Amino acid sequence: MHILFLSGFLAALSPYVHAVQYVMTQNYSGANFFDGWNFYNGQDVNNTGRVIYQDKAAAMQQQLAYINSAGNAVIKVDNTTIGDQSNPEFNRSSVKILSQVTYSSGSLVLMDAVHMPFGVLWPAFWSVGPVWPDDGEIDIVENVNMRTNNQYSLHTLDGCRHPEVDGQDTFETGTLTNADCFNQTSYNTGCLVRDPSENSYGSGFASIGGGVFALLWDASGIKIWFFQRSAIPADLPTANPNPSSWPMPVAAYPAASCDFNKFFSPQTLIFQTTICGGFAGSNYGPPCTGECEDLVYNPANYNDAYFEIPYVRIFTDSSLCVIRFPGE
Repeated sequence: MHILFLSGFLAALSPYVHAVQYVMTQNYSGANFFDGWNFYNGQDVNNTGRVIYQDKAAAMQQQLAYINSAGNAVIKVDNTTIGDQSNPEFNRSSVKILSQVTYSSGSLVLMDAVHMPFGVLWPAFWSVGPVWPDDGEIDIVENVNMRTNNQYSLHTLDGCRHPEVDGQDTFETGTLTNADCFNQTSYNTGCLVRDPSENSYGSGFASIGGGVFALLWDASGIKIWFFQRSAIPADLPTANPNPSSWPMPVAAYPAASCDFNKFFSPQTLIFQTTICGGFAGSNYGPPCTGECEDLVYNPANYNDAYFEIPYVRIFTDSSLCVIRFPGE
């Protein structure tokens, strides 16, 4: 049964049966990039990070969210304020933005970044349904501190899994490190796939000029690709991307092992960067010394703590072509 299952999934992956036509329904880019996002204002309650997320006016005023001379959106952590080391409650200003439009099955999401935050940080580009974990979470870009390999994962209620892999993984290029997506197992690791490329996250990503992350959610499941700048498919940045012509995804989650209609609702995209917190704080160590929290006070530690994003685009299967807004 295991062999038949994988064979069926492989058939679904290549060549996706037919080439679906996708229509661009959202294009976040240039001077209007931030118009389609809501700025979360407040502490990082969920992750206990050492940041205060700023509202749009404050983020713009502090130059934590702006469009640079290249026309790219910059989302960053404050790297100018010197923290008072006698104040254990000091939190550094940062930005968390949430898309005003959701995406769901039948969607292709593209995120082009020239640079992503690295250092003693926990940056993420991810999505979540209205109620967590009931409506699912998809982590597209996430890792911590000075790590160099991106991690992809799903977080759900009990019952959604990534297929177990016996020997060589034949439907994704990444390495499966945890198969159970249930949020109450393995310290909420999720069903996690590790990118083999040391340029898929952090300083390595920045050193090659970044690249594009692509997520396809269709009837066969969810697939995620990372293309470094020099290997972006010619059709990807056009108005007619064709995922059926792309190479094997880095991470693939088949519908045969997870009922996406049951475990996932329309997803809101999120960019955020926090400091320390449950994930980054617990994985803090060499080559860094002391405690993660010790570094929060020195702004120079956050000179590389920024996303630089030419665009985020959402495409919809032309046979569906419906834009859903939160609450619908």
